Amino acid sequence: MCHISDNTHLIAILSKAPGHPLIWHQFLDELAQQLNCDTSALLVTDLMDSENTRFLFSAHIEKDYQEQYENKLNRLDDFNHFISKNPLSVFYDQALSETARKVGKAEFSTLDKPLYRFGVSIPCNQKNALSLLLSRSVAFNEAEQLQVKQTLQALIPALDEAIHAEQRHKIDSQLRHYLGGHFDSYIIVDHRLNIIFSDPIFGIIINQMDCVKISQNQFSMKNPAIEQRLLALIEANQSASIHNQCHSCQIMLIPISELKNLYQWECYKDGFILAFTHDKESDPMLDRLMGIYKLSRCEAICAQHFMNNPSISEIATNTFRSQETVRNHIKHMMQKMSVHSQAELMKKLITLTSL
Repeated sequence: MCHISDNTHLIAILSKAPGHPLIWHQFLDELAQQLNCDTSALLVTDLMDSENTRFLFSAHIEKDYQEQYENKLNRLDDFNHFISKNPLSVFYDQALSETARKVGKAEFSTLDKPLYRFGVSIPCNQKNALSLLLSRSVAFNEAEQLQVKQTLQALIPALDEAIHAEQRHKIDSQLRHYLGGHFDSYIIVDHRLNIIFSDPIFGIIINQMDCVKISQNQFSMKNPAIEQRLLALIEANQSASIHNQCHSCQIMLIPISELKNLYQWECYKDGFILAFTHDKESDPMLDRLMGIYKLSRCEAICAQHFMNNPSISEIATNTFRSQETVRNHIKHMMQKMSVHSQAELMKKLITLTSL
């Protein structure tokens, strides 16, 4: 193992990784090579139910093994569960006491060979943690243990920043698609309007608004009647738009579950986005599609793109959606608009624009 770790290089890679899966893979690959490990992985660990633990990114781990882990071995991985309950500290599985390791490494093995693993976790929220795991089939000597521990400890701040930036990127891209364009800021709240995610810059913007208040991670509306309406909408798991409460902004309530292309494990999937934009005229075409044909907002936006260019791949690229999602939107649009071909759909959409 090289005794001079290029932590600066690894940190630089992490700074570019959010939103770029290939760069995440590059980081894991170079980290494994630098520390002389066989494999490396980022797992999203469900702290409540280990069977929901999933791979986020990995290097040198076969797809078949990943499926085996997600279907069975995640329940047996006591080491990952332990580090996830003890975040921001580096652990070597062989150095843990029998009590801490519970049943020991023998319960987590691959191809009948024991794994020797290092790990560190980053807390995401009360339910999820991100685990960085490095493993190999040969035990680490004392010098190697020290080197791996020092390297991982040095990477914790950059990894913490990068993984939260990854979450923001994923939500931002989906939110822009859902809203059909720009937003000024947003926060994520739970059923009681407790703030479970807030970007510091967005927090400053929201605090300057006249109609809302943020105090000790609690969001509230200055108008009690509007706040009660907001809570009722959240209880019903509905999306809604609240206009002109301070004569300058528009607030959109969006259940995170409506953002279809987030990661399967998304840490805030049970929460609600409150997106803030400056007041603007509504899009009459979107209003017609949603009002007359009961299209969802995502379907209506897809319809607008379809009119401009009916290519499924182009629509998917322009709306940050998978091609399968776009096909499903078009199928639902055709059903709701009572047409039987894409040609009929195009004709009906063009007719609607002339109204």
